[in-house]
Amino acid sequence: MCGARVFLVIVGPLGFTLWVLVGGSLVILVLIAIGASRRVESVRADRRREDVQGELGPVFSRFLETQDSTRLAEELRPAILRMDAAHRPVAALFTIDLMREASSPAETEALRRALEEAGIVELGERGTRRLSPWRRALACEMLGKIGAPRSVPALLERLKDRRPEVRMAAVRALGEIGSAEAVPALGEAFLQRRVAPTDVINDALRRMGGEAGTVFERGLVTTDPTIRCSSCFGLAAIAAQHPGAVRRLAEVIALDSDVRVRVAAAAALGIAGGDEVPDPLLAATNDPEVSLRRAAVKSLGSFDDPRSGPALDERTEDEDRETAIRAAEALFALARQPRAAPEARARLDSSSAWAVQYARIVEEVSA
Repeated sequence: MCGARVFLVIVGPLGFTLWVLVGGSLVILVLIAIGASRRVESVRADRRREDVQGELGPVFSRFLETQDSTRLAEELRPAILRMDAAHRPVAALFTIDLMREASSPAETEALRRALEEAGIVELGERGTRRLSPWRRALACEMLGKIGAPRSVPALLERLKDRRPEVRMAAVRALGEIGSAEAVPALGEAFLQRRVAPTDVINDALRRMGGEAGTVFERGLVTTDPTIRCSSCFGLAAIAAQHPGAVRRLAEVIALDSDVRVRVAAAAALGIAGGDEVPDPLLAATNDPEVSLRRAAVKSLGSFDDPRSGPALDERTEDEDRETAIRAAEALFALARQPRAAPEARARLDSSSAWAVQYARIVEEVSA
């Protein structure tokens, strides 16, 4: 018995050590295999990029020299058809980069026409129905960069995709194409907060210009404060194409019950700007809510209206430091406006407010 105990005392730790060594060796082998696999895939990816560059690079270079879209289409079609399933995603990325680098609207249009004639757009539309989610998303991105209106139906279908990254890619692509055909579907998605994040859909709708105005108008009266806030900025972004945008935003400041939405409307008016400042924006400079005063005084600098001068001058003495600084900065902004400049300069010259002195130093340093 004593001998057995001695044996166990000696052999037991050795057995445990052996298991540790075996387990550690297996982990190391697995890590080596993973690293080798990634290295092999990286080499293959580099080779595919080189193959696509060698195949398509000269074709696109000739187009950039000659601007001959017909010849480009004739040369592209067989080149793409020769590529296998592994090379076509690389070609899609190559096409995306090319569209981004187009130097003029005319060149962009010529490229778009050639890619349609070569069948690239059709391949992209078929790619939106592939089994692999990343391939569907890539196809959507390529179609958006090409910008062919014919792709809108295929992209609208992807708004119902089960994968969020594909839906988001489709929304962004529709925004880049900018077709009014997509407004109804994107508008419902925006108002119901589905399909993609609110800011992504908002950006896509803005790209469609005045056609999206009715969506943002509806958004201002929803029960969801997030949609109301987002609609304020959406409406401001298309104010030049949507008559009445400034008036509607001013109404939100005056009537909305949620201070966050009122602040958003005040800030949005600073984006829209104009010649005549809305009365609710002027009144908001005296609001008890400090965040609203901050937004209001900053936005006044975007309106070329002498009436803003007295309100801003008063707010340079505001008890809230940030409000005072923003008011002084807005006065300097007015001093650069054609109509409001005389009033603003007179108030700046006569002011002894610390905020004005601070803003003056910033202006001088930044000049």
